[in-house]
Amino acid sequence: MDSEAPGFYVVARCAGAKGSFKRWTELLVHLCAVSATEPQGNSYYWGRDLDGSPDTIWGLEGYTHAVGFFMGHPSSAVFKEQMAHIDSEKLLIEDYDLHHYDFAGGFLSRPDDADKDAKDSFVVVHHFWARERAARDALVGWLKVLATRSRALDVAEGVQSCGVLRECNDLRMSTLWVRTRTEADFRKYQESEIYQSIVVTELKAGGKIVDKTELHKSQTFNGHIDKTPAVQQIGNHEINFGKVRG
Repeated sequence: MDSEAPGFYVVARCAGAKGSFKRWTELLVHLCAVSATEPQGNSYYWGRDLDGSPDTIWGLEGYTHAVGFFMGHPSSAVFKEQMAHIDSEKLLIEDYDLHHYDFAGGFLSRPDDADKDAKDSFVVVHHFWARERAARDALVGWLKVLATRSRALDVAEGVQSCGVLRECNDLRMSTLWVRTRTEADFRKYQESEIYQSIVVTELKAGGKIVDKTELHKSQTFNGHIDKTPAVQQIGNHEINFGKVRG
């Protein structure tokens, strides 16, 4: 029996050469524009690192199916042209750092958020590694509880996204992707009872479930998030503007 396939997401860290940030923003204008036209794409959201590496950028790429990332996105002339600039201008100081995920739960936007499409939000990428593979289900379960309770907060609290991502290659890893309207909103969220009881207590590094964690902050400068894709993957079938082929 067919069931809806989970969304496929990539969290990318691009460590830029010194002084390269402005050039990255110029190239991302074109990449964001073409990404918004891709039939299987739903998110392409980029921000500047706030942890002491101002030429490093962080991105969230989302697709209805992994083929959108591995075949659809790289196939465009725009993508190839911009990648050629990145290579020829030596904008990277190391290779791309990518994590590949199934979407496990939570939300990336909410309909009651007037700023849900904002291109200047504050983003936190919070990586968690379970103590062992068998413990990852408990880790993901707690993160999904956090996301559910975060969604119940009033939109005025500023939590715009709380996505739970299950890493496809590292079977101990899961990532919480949080977007708030401002950095101050995230600080307030960190101090909330729901965050403290789950992230700080149940999922603390060195605890019963989690071995270690990493928290990375960025300030968005371009992109789109959680848009309705032209193609929706349902099991082995592809739904394309109401027509099914499979």
